[in-house]
Amino acid sequence: MIRPAVPQEIPLLADIWLRASRRSHDFIPAEYWESSLDAMVEEHLPGADELLVLEMEGRVIGFAALNGERLEALFVDPELQSYGHGSRLMAHAMVHHSRLTLCVFSRNVRAVSFYRRLGFQVVEERLEPLTGELETLMAWQS
Repeated sequence: MIRPAVPQEIPLLADIWLRASRRSHDFIPAEYWESSLDAMVEEHLPGADELLVLEMEGRVIGFAALNGERLEALFVDPELQSYGHGSRLMAHAMVHHSRLTLCVFSRNVRAVSFYRRLGFQVVEERLEPLTGELETLMAWQS
């Protein structure tokens, strides 16, 4: 079931974000993700226009955070990835939006490929200033 998150779930969502970020971005020091955790809990997740969770059997296993047409975050519990959960969250977002944009680290080839399979197109590649890594701006339109 996909539903809006409740404020009490934000620490759980931040934990999913942290574990998934460390796993999928091994080219960025783990300390970067850990130092960003407080901002995720206090600003980014509560500040999203839409914060959706994917719940299975009473357990939150993933989430999507959107601000307008921008997908700010899409994360699934690392132990439950590759089962279509991220695709379910994206399908939900794509039904409710006619256009979506996002940025993904270019070296996260798995994520870039995932979004390409969903029909996202590369708009540009640019330097992400906080990490010094290249990121790919992608867009999708219905």
